[in-house]
Amino acid sequence: MKNFKKIGIKASKVLLIALFWLGIWELVSLILNIPMLFPGPISVLKRLFELILTKEFIINSLMSLLRVFGGIFIAIILGVILAAFCAMSKIVHDIIYPILTVIKSTPVASFVIVIWLFLGDQKTPIIITVMMMLPIVWANIYQGIKNVDKNLLEVCTVYKIPFKKRVSAFYAPSIIPYFISSLLSGIGLAWKAGIAAEVLCSTDVSIGDAIFDAKYDFNGVDLFAWTVTVIILSLVFELVFTKLLKKLLKKYIKSEGGSNENK
Repeated sequence: MKNFKKIGIKASKVLLIALFWLGIWELVSLILNIPMLFPGPISVLKRLFELILTKEFIINSLMSLLRVFGGIFIAIILGVILAAFCAMSKIVHDIIYPILTVIKSTPVASFVIVIWLFLGDQKTPIIITVMMMLPIVWANIYQGIKNVDKNLLEVCTVYKIPFKKRVSAFYAPSIIPYFISSLLSGIGLAWKAGIAAEVLCSTDVSIGDAIFDAKYDFNGVDLFAWTVTVIILSLVFELVFTKLLKKLLKKYIKSEGGSNENK
């Protein structure tokens, strides 16, 4: 009973906060009185429900999700491999670290333009997603590997414990919390970067292309409706993905946490 009460209180709080900001949005819309450029929440939500029922909405959303999912998957694989090599070799770390630092520090738009010129509009969002996600995954996995108890590793060497057993018994419990932290930090960023790349490249069959068309046509209602779509999908994407991941890996999780900072 107490759990239901807590859930009800939390839901009410979220609802009140949402209504507050929707009210602010409506007030600003009324003050500006430019519905073509800054529509109110009612017209945007109405248009959103209309879009949801269209084939264009479903296909564009699925294609954008597919590109971002693909980019995140590639970034995870590369991040784990690079982190493992960097943990094993200081030279490899010193070579890789500056490249990833440059990627983190360079504006997304700069990479989008250069990559688009060479690879076209379909591959660019995937590459951009990889580039935004990779440094975060790499830094967290590297940190997790470096935090493995050295005494335990010495025991493994003395008793010649198989590598597979070392990974499951010692490395995994240390790395998993950092891995989850990297996903929590990086998924939202990767999603937004991928959509931004679609907008800048005007990628065919994508949410980004729909946003670009709405901007080009000065259609504020569609622009806001597609932007709300991006926000909702981002929240759902992060929630479902991280909950599922935590459930699958819960036996390895000793504590929540991890770090985005590299030593």
